[in-house]
Amino acid sequence: GEYRQLTDGDINVVDASISPDGKYIAYLVSGEELKPYLIDLHLLNIESGEDITLLKGYTAWNVGWSPDGRNILFVGHERPRGLTSHNRLYLYSLKNDEVKCLTKSLDKNVANTLNCDTRGPSCSPRFKPLDREIYFIVTNGGYTSIYRADYEGEVEEYLKIDKYSIDEFDVSRDLTVFTAMTFDKPKELYIYMDGMYKKVTNFNDMFIKRFSLSSAEHFRFRASDGVDIDGWIMKPLNLDGDKKIPWILYIHGGPKTIFGYSFMEEFQLYINKGYGVVFINPRGSDGYTEEFADIRKHYGERDYQDLMEAVDYVTKKYSFLDSSRIGVAGGSYGGFMTNWIVTHTDKFKAAVTMRSICNWISFYGTTDIGFYFAEDQIGCIPWRDPSKCMEKSPIFYVENVKTPTLIIHSIEDYRCWLDQALEFFTALKMVGVETKMALFPKENHDLSRTGKPKHRVERLKTIVEWFDKYLKAVEEK
Repeated sequence: GEYRQLTDGDINVVDASISPDGKYIAYLVSGEELKPYLIDLHLLNIESGEDITLLKGYTAWNVGWSPDGRNILFVGHERPRGLTSHNRLYLYSLKNDEVKCLTKSLDKNVANTLNCDTRGPSCSPRFKPLDREIYFIVTNGGYTSIYRADYEGEVEEYLKIDKYSIDEFDVSRDLTVFTAMTFDKPKELYIYMDGMYKKVTNFNDMFIKRFSLSSAEHFRFRASDGVDIDGWIMKPLNLDGDKKIPWILYIHGGPKTIFGYSFMEEFQLYINKGYGVVFINPRGSDGYTEEFADIRKHYGERDYQDLMEAVDYVTKKYSFLDSSRIGVAGGSYGGFMTNWIVTHTDKFKAAVTMRSICNWISFYGTTDIGFYFAEDQIGCIPWRDPSKCMEKSPIFYVENVKTPTLIIHSIEDYRCWLDQALEFFTALKMVGVETKMALFPKENHDLSRTGKPKHRVERLKTIVEWFDKYLKAVEEK
């Protein structure tokens, strides 16, 4: 066979889909160098090469066709809340040259943003058309489930598994196949038919039998401004009823992702080492309304308060948590928030900040997304008003830090570049804070999820040793 290039120019093709009759390709393309989030929808005639721009200026990710080939479907948004906006499902009618949002009534994200460290980003299509209905994954609270919408915009939740999250799926008229997982059970394959579902693979049975795996208890507290916040706690299986244990507040990245019903290998390790683990979905998280997720220009404010109020809540609710031996950890946005926390409170006895951000000024010009992400999320354009960037940069509060802080970073992380780790490490050293930096060669932003096994093991070993030194040594004394 032969191949030929169908597009040219300074563009990036984001996604493409062949029409059911094989004559056309619908594709999404980014062509603006300084605004790569602006995506256009194109229609290409394969035989003639005619290329038509159907829509311009959306932020879009996935494209496909209705089964009859009369409509193009895509997932994206029009940025009503900037890059924080929920993804919607759209239908473009080729006959009428019109676009319609099918999920306008759904204030949830058409995406899978569930954190899990035993896979990379979900590879499942964001939607699957079947007759005149479209099925798609939605992030909803602490789980992900399958929804469906018809061409008139009627939306309903199609398949939810209690205390599980659905990760990938496919549908036919009689059968739905999907993968699902929860806190103490890694992903397996399931089928759903006639209103019933069942597990059809047992890949992880030996793993589950070999290790002591802990589930999680859900809690919900009302923040000081009246908003309910979801959280979970995991504890060692052999917990002595009268013994207080050290514990870790773990903060997810994004910030627009979620913690919830997924298998986190890292959390299971901490549990087996005698730690409790607490994790919540603070303001800025996905899974709730757009308003809940929108903390643009307010990083370190309501999100920080939610986390601190969660600490107060769980120490009162769970008597086995030692309020004098708390660690904090997080990566990416969670690393930023860890840096923010240690520069604003002495509540924690040890911290681990990973793939973090400490300085929005340098982040702006040295990372793959900095020049548009920092402006959208922080309002930071360094040469116009550096004070805005500095106000939200933990490094400018570094003289407040007293918490021993471990810094972990990948040398080839271009999302939160290496300079962020070097700057914060140097600053902590200069102000006399106990600190250590671990750098991983030939790894990127996804070290904890898709890194080389030897590096993932070394990373976890380094974290446990750090927490043992500062959280368990107190008990031994």
